[in-house]
Amino acid sequence: MRTYEAVCVFRPEDEAFNTARDATRSELQNMGATVSKEEDMGRRTLAYPIKKTSQGHYYLFVVEMEPNSVQQVEDSLKLKIDMLRFLLVRQEG
Repeated sequence: MRTYEAVCVFRPEDEAFNTARDATRSELQNMGATVSKEEDMGRRTLAYPIKKTSQGHYYLFVVEMEPNSVQQVEDSLKLKIDMLRFLLVRQEG
C-alpha cells in the first residue's frame, strides 16, 4: 500500500460541495482505498473560470491504496459532475 494525496476542487455551493465530498469519499473506499486524513481547504478564487465558475471549494484526501488501482480511481473521479478539477499524487516518504 502506498500513500497518495488527492486534492479535489468542487463547486462552491454548500449543498453541491457536501454531496460531492461524501460521494467521493465513499467511492474511494469502495475501490479499496483507506482514507487516513481529510482537510477542508476552503473556498478560493480560481485563476481562470472552469465550467463558468470562478470559485471552487478545495478539499484534500490522504488515502492509502494499491498502485494498480490508481488509474481506476482517476477514471472514476473524471466522471464526477460537481468536481471541477482534481490532482492525485503519490506522497513521498
